[in-house]
Amino acid sequence: MIAERTTLVILVGGASRRMGRPKHLLPTSRGTLVDHIVARLSPSFVETMLVGKEPMPPPGGGRFVADVLPERNPLVGIYSALLALETPLCLVIGCDMPFVVPDLAQVLLAQAAGFDVVVPRVGGYYEPLLAVYRPSCIPAMEEAIAEGSFRITSTYSRLRVREVPDDAIRAIDPNLVSFTNLNTPKELALLAHL
Repeated sequence: MIAERTTLVILVGGASRRMGRPKHLLPTSRGTLVDHIVARLSPSFVETMLVGKEPMPPPGGGRFVADVLPERNPLVGIYSALLALETPLCLVIGCDMPFVVPDLAQVLLAQAAGFDVVVPRVGGYYEPLLAVYRPSCIPAMEEAIAEGSFRITSTYSRLRVREVPDDAIRAIDPNLVSFTNLNTPKELALLAHL
């Protein structure tokens, strides 16, 4: 069990250019994609926060936080969430990741003591949109934004980062389904599995 109070943050502010419509509102057997993610993950968290451009009430309670900057960018979403965070820790996920394994979320959170960020590294690449962040990331994010660098990973060199290796991830999620993104209309067929 996680010692710290934690918030589930779901980023819903993307432009959805490839999908052609807002991904967080895609229909599933449990309502929208956001409804599905909240039902799957929120029981482990003290709060659910949606972050984006267009206000919408989170299903089952929680709150909506507006992006504090006009750029449609995940770094802006995480930064906005951290500015509004009322717990010492949050798990951030993208709204297009409906297959996150709840046990994987718990493993990431359990490794957060002493770190600003806990991030999976799968196939040699960071997965910053299924990662744990603390408000202590705010100064590094402000510096990156001021420099015009909007890549989340550009902040990592300024932070205490715990990388969770591929083998530790696969022990919980052998097929790495947690990292499945729905980006295009062709990928909507995956919703049949929800």
